[in-house]
Amino acid sequence: MKIHQMLVLGIVVLGMVLFTENNAFPDGRQTLENGHIDWTTGLVTATGHAAAEINTEGRAVGMPGSARTCATRNLIAIFKQMKISGDLTVGEYASTHDTILAGLEKVAQDARVRRQMYTSAMDVTVWVTASFYGGFLQLVLPDHIREIPKINELKQGRGEPAKKKITSADAGTQPYTGLIVDARRLNVAPVLYPTIINEQGREIYSSVFISREFAVQNGVCAYSWDMDQALASDRAGSNPLVIKALRKTGDKTGAIVMSMADAKILDRTTERHTFLKKCKVIVVVKRPVPK
Repeated sequence: MKIHQMLVLGIVVLGMVLFTENNAFPDGRQTLENGHIDWTTGLVTATGHAAAEINTEGRAVGMPGSARTCATRNLIAIFKQMKISGDLTVGEYASTHDTILAGLEKVAQDARVRRQMYTSAMDVTVWVTASFYGGFLQLVLPDHIREIPKINELKQGRGEPAKKKITSADAGTQPYTGLIVDARRLNVAPVLYPTIINEQGREIYSSVFISREFAVQNGVCAYSWDMDQALASDRAGSNPLVIKALRKTGDKTGAIVMSMADAKILDRTTERHTFLKKCKVIVVVKRPVPK
């Protein structure tokens, strides 16, 4: 291959890489100003930039510390944009809780430097990454998500007889290992604490069914733009129950509504208590359109 052909090929490949980095939407990634949120992996990435300073000798000196400070500030801004539920953002919630705001700042300050790049002029850009699983979710998830007792014990405590559930194994089929909600037809935006209800308004997936331990470790649910990748995910397991979302509620909760028929399928199995408790839920949403 001639040298000029190699140069042209290199430019094309570089252009493809830059287009993918800046314009494409990988599975589960929400691109924002100065960074992005990966709703599949639970990672938030922010960038920071700092111009070079001229030293006493007249030479340009890179300022990676300033770029890191800028990236940390941008990471906090991205955290604050994340929605907890409905129209409640992390920033709005943290504004009334000083300890939560301090905790967010600590998570951002502890972020890992993923990449650092200098220009020929010694300007520097830094990429930092932090997980919103763990300490971050411990700060912002509602207090009413706690360790839950067995559902049967709750019913018996109210004087109601515990009804025998029919498991998938009883029916001679493989037990369900997770739940995938196909919401691609709806305008569903990822939130940290989604709620799923049936057509009558009964909660199908909410704090009643979730163990805080698993919610903090893995998120209340994961989001994906791609059904095939959701089906292949370890989170959903080898035999997930797949349902279609009917609509969103028009109130501030923005709850996802499933049909009565799908709700009954979920109700008929006891293994749902296990996979819902462990937050083995994926919501597949419409792929964002590049701006």
